[in-house]
Amino acid sequence: MQCSKTKEKLQEAVEQRRKEVRAALDKLEASLSAGAELLTEERLAILALPPDILLHRLKEGHLTPTAVLRAFQAKAMVVTYRINCVTEFIPQAEDWASALEEDPQNRSLPLYGLPVSIKENFEVEGMDTTLGLAKYLYQPAPRHAALVQVLRLQGAVPFCKTNVPQSLVSYRCSNPVWGETLNPVDTQRTCGGSSGGEAALVGGGGSVLGVGSDVAGSVRIPAHFCGVVAVKPTSGRVSSRGLAKCVRGAVGVESAPGLLGRDVDIVVAGLQAVLEGEHMHNVDPTLPPLSWRGHLFAENRPLRVGWYDHDEVFPVTPGCRRAVTEARDALAAAGHTLVPFTPAGVRRAWRLLTACFTADQGQTSVRLLENEQLDQAVETNRQLMSAPRFVRAVVRQVVSRKSPLMADLLRSDTSSSYQLWRVLGERKDYIDDLLEAWKANQLDVLLCPAFPMPAPKPSYPTRIMAAAVTTALYNYLDFPAGVVPVTHESEDDQAKLAEYPTDDLMFELVKEATAEAVGLPIGVQIVGLPWQEEVLCRAMKALQDALASAKEAK
Repeated sequence: MQCSKTKEKLQEAVEQRRKEVRAALDKLEASLSAGAELLTEERLAILALPPDILLHRLKEGHLTPTAVLRAFQAKAMVVTYRINCVTEFIPQAEDWASALEEDPQNRSLPLYGLPVSIKENFEVEGMDTTLGLAKYLYQPAPRHAALVQVLRLQGAVPFCKTNVPQSLVSYRCSNPVWGETLNPVDTQRTCGGSSGGEAALVGGGGSVLGVGSDVAGSVRIPAHFCGVVAVKPTSGRVSSRGLAKCVRGAVGVESAPGLLGRDVDIVVAGLQAVLEGEHMHNVDPTLPPLSWRGHLFAENRPLRVGWYDHDEVFPVTPGCRRAVTEARDALAAAGHTLVPFTPAGVRRAWRLLTACFTADQGQTSVRLLENEQLDQAVETNRQLMSAPRFVRAVVRQVVSRKSPLMADLLRSDTSSSYQLWRVLGERKDYIDDLLEAWKANQLDVLLCPAFPMPAPKPSYPTRIMAAAVTTALYNYLDFPAGVVPVTHESEDDQAKLAEYPTDDLMFELVKEATAEAVGLPIGVQIVGLPWQEEVLCRAMKALQDALASAKEAK
């Protein structure tokens, strides 16, 4: 009875909050339109500017932060009416933009007047941080997250918060509080997760730079699905203070704040601004005082790039494999050295990282979801995690006959501290072995698939969880990684799907999910060594430039 009453109260809170958000949205729309269209000619001209030109015109005083803010508020409103990517607009944004204009010296700030969107799980003072959970409504944050603080110190204007999957553990983007976010390229497809709202807003033109977080590919997967750029730094390079997580204290698979943007240049500019000087370390003294090292980014020697198009665990679709080939060939044509290099033992790493993910036997997620209306993307997982261990063992045996990769997610290798320590020791050995191979090949970075498939329809992510091995591997290693758009799914890619393997149920589902995906964006992943974000960014920029040159040459 008590449980039923709690659920009712939570549902009432959701309905009340939605009314308040709708009223605030109507008020903002009225102030932006003033009887005219939201997207005036002046605003459309601002929105059409490449990000670097937009920043230049702001700093030169040709555009004001307030005018630019209103243009992106208007565009974000139009985009979210279509795909539901914005949860709330930040009410202080206009005051922040106006304050920047009061002192001309502010124009020297690296992100002066640039509107920046913020993933919902970053704290913004006075706003809720719900993770898509009703229990966290009406609990406004007392202060900004560290990353939000630093962005403001560097001149940016945080202007909206964007949607996430319930409890963040999905690469579908939906929850019962804020609803489902769709892909801006094809609204029949998912935008990805957990930074799905960010990728969708940037991909839809409603933001040029956004803040996300990444624990298993959570900025890289949606960037790949929506055709935008993303970067995940080494954990600890950018502060996680004020970043709400579904599981606190987890070890072995490291999360990190990340950035998403319209192109590589704005993502690099954003990361450089965040790391420049002492701001980040002053806001969070627990971080190593490692500022942006411009000389590593500015080097002009050719890069030595390792590459692979199949990790020997989860096969990628023909379109995603072609993207790696096109990126490899473009870099080679630009004078860089390409070296075949596939990390050894990825299946072993997958088993170890899933053991880390499930070290608490799912109890944290079960408690987090108590009394909540459950989203389809988490309901099955909650049922499995709340079942007795012997039931899960039986389910694993049944599942293993059709999908050994999915069965790995149901293993119980870390039910004691001894077992967890053993797994963490094996992780250290795995990282050491990979680093030795990396150094032996004298690699700067590694080029590989961003994900095994283009964006699927929303019903698939829950059933194809193991596809995340492509990105989660680099959270497990804690290597920085980024995604750069390369191409789009073609008719030829679709025809070659007939050859895609189906010896695991999840492979069958990938093949099914990729049908009729013509035109969807496809990116590649670039990986660097820990604490070498500047080298990673240089490689991402080199790839963007090489792809542009290859396109011009055709």
